[in-house]
Amino acid sequence: MDTLMEKISSFVEPLAEWVHKMTFLNAMAEALQVLLPITVIGSFACLFAFIDVGGWQAFLGANPMILMVFMNAQSWTLSIIAFYTVLVLPYLYAKRLGMNEPLACVPLTVASFLLLTPTELYTAIPSAWLGHSGMFSAFIISYLVVRFVKLCQDHNVTIKMPQGVPHYIEATFAVLIPAFILVFGCSLIGQALAATPYESIHQLIYTFIQTPLSGLGTSFFGLLVTELVMTLAMFCGIHGSSVVPFMDALATAANEQNMAAMAAGSALPNIYTTGLLNSIQMGGIGATLGLGILLFFLAKSKRYKQLSRVAIVPQIFNIGEPLLFGIPIMLNPLLFIPYMLGVIANTCIAYGSVAIGLCARFTGVNPSWTMPGILQGILTCSVPWQGAVLQIVILAVDMLIWYPFVKMIDKQAVEEENNAVSEAA
Repeated sequence: MDTLMEKISSFVEPLAEWVHKMTFLNAMAEALQVLLPITVIGSFACLFAFIDVGGWQAFLGANPMILMVFMNAQSWTLSIIAFYTVLVLPYLYAKRLGMNEPLACVPLTVASFLLLTPTELYTAIPSAWLGHSGMFSAFIISYLVVRFVKLCQDHNVTIKMPQGVPHYIEATFAVLIPAFILVFGCSLIGQALAATPYESIHQLIYTFIQTPLSGLGTSFFGLLVTELVMTLAMFCGIHGSSVVPFMDALATAANEQNMAAMAAGSALPNIYTTGLLNSIQMGGIGATLGLGILLFFLAKSKRYKQLSRVAIVPQIFNIGEPLLFGIPIMLNPLLFIPYMLGVIANTCIAYGSVAIGLCARFTGVNPSWTMPGILQGILTCSVPWQGAVLQIVILAVDMLIWYPFVKMIDKQAVEEENNAVSEAA
């Protein structure tokens, strides 16, 4: 068993270190976290505008001003998430690269993004590419603009000002040459692509990059692999979200597609959404809520009774670290099997039940990750009671998986405590 643990660590630790060195992926994950209030508020605004529960839609029909409050909130938050991305990501990426004046990359990225977006000159910017369809464009353009500006700075392709010039003026002229190249270059590229069947770089990226990657990453196999890698990382003491930061991007795009479909009255296209991920990970990465409940009600040892009282509230809010480090689960060969088996079972149950229609698809509403399970199912599933039932079933399965192991470790703890008392006596 020790050899197995060594092999697992030798696989996970280099992977985590490799991902950690990928500055852009980490900046992308940080940007999506910064934008979380926008995505949460926008998704709930869409839910309130289009959910059909009881007489809610009749009420909105009689009060169109209230409906428009929700519609406007959704259209100017979640529906233009790619635009918010190019406002945040370039700064965070440039800052991680240690660039001078990282804020200067923001207007250059926004300008480049818009110049590559089809527009009605002086009239309007079609919103299609400002939302989920333009997410990968926002990522790629942000990366290229920041790297180009850094390249110019590293090779002194700047306009140097004499000493005594105010700093903000010096910073402006420092990016003037790359700005000139970017603006006219993107304008030229945008016009050239407008004459092709793809019409824009966004359509090109969406067709050849975003769609294939989303299809692979959001498939059952892709989901199962990422869940296993995340859980393995946590088992080795590395936070799982740092190993697969791209999951946030895939979930954000899938959420927006489902929300847009719900707004249009169409069938929801994606099984993979934040609601599905939250169903798999009740109690945090590794899905330890069932373990926390069993310890709270069944533990006989003083050690685990006390630990469960401390851990149960964080567990309810999907914070699993008290049990991960308190039992500990981390690097514990005895608990490796239930820790991994629960995630496999949850992924199969959640994805499979939605895929075959036992549970309705999730709407794409993105609640805070700290929202308790079951309540998450109610708020995120297109048929609320089915979302709740799915999460109850998953929780029950987790408890069944953990039950014999809880009895085993608790029995060991009781024996150790009794032996300690005997020795003291």
